[in-house]
Amino acid sequence: MDVCVIGLGLMGSALAKRLRNSGYNVILYNRTIDKAYRLADEINAKVAESPRECCNSSDITAIFVADDNALIDVVFPPNGFADSSRDKDIVNMSTVSTAVSERIHRFIEASGGNYVESPVYGSVSEVLEGRLVAIVASNKNINENVKQFLSSISKKIMYVGNIPRAMALKLALNQLNMVIVATLAETLSFLKINEIDYSLLEELVRGTWMEPILDRFMKRALEEHPPRFRIELAAKDLQSFIESARIKKLNTPITAAAMHRYLEATLHNYGDKDYPNITKYIIDTIHKQNTKTKQ
Repeated sequence: MDVCVIGLGLMGSALAKRLRNSGYNVILYNRTIDKAYRLADEINAKVAESPRECCNSSDITAIFVADDNALIDVVFPPNGFADSSRDKDIVNMSTVSTAVSERIHRFIEASGGNYVESPVYGSVSEVLEGRLVAIVASNKNINENVKQFLSSISKKIMYVGNIPRAMALKLALNQLNMVIVATLAETLSFLKINEIDYSLLEELVRGTWMEPILDRFMKRALEEHPPRFRIELAAKDLQSFIESARIKKLNTPITAAAMHRYLEATLHNYGDKDYPNITKYIIDTIHKQNTKTKQ
């Protein structure tokens, strides 16, 4: 089976590697084409010069781009593939707003293509090891090609009904995760400025529902390491959640506050760091302010 992978960030590149290791023929497209050629040389894949060429050369087009605008750019004319998608399976693995996913769905279906939402839960290691959780929505029956494709990269596939239910569920998952982490960032910063050792908090919550949260995020919050999910993307996903909620007339002030914290960190050059490092951003900022005050 031939699979086109559009978008070669951390997740898209890992997806391409997983597919080649699973025996698929892979065609690559990336806005920065040199990145596509470097990865193609590494994994013995082909490169397409445009989204349309990539889609035309494949049975399945898997999209793994960063945001709404990037998705619109690769789908709609003049650069996109949608008007060439007749009888093609288009699997959108990007996390975007529900409105944009619905818009893409309508355009691809009108062009004779088959659009499937499949945002995933997991990071690079889960992609490479085929341990993703795929959240899948479609207004048609999922065909065998798409099922085989998803099975090769996922340990679990959740079919949740019509579009945009998969996107809404993924946004809800990310919102809950990222708001909790942003809240933890302020908790840890508060302890820091009061000179309270973090181990006391860990001891206090032992045996409660909060213990696994600290176990999972404490070290990632305070120390730098290769990102599983970047701060700037956390801000983007929260913005997509807010926009998708607004369409349904749901006000989300708590999510908005968390989004602004991630945006603030991004504007101060922390955007490429792992999203729990929002804690490190706050503590570093406090330290800089205190140092400046003492001078």
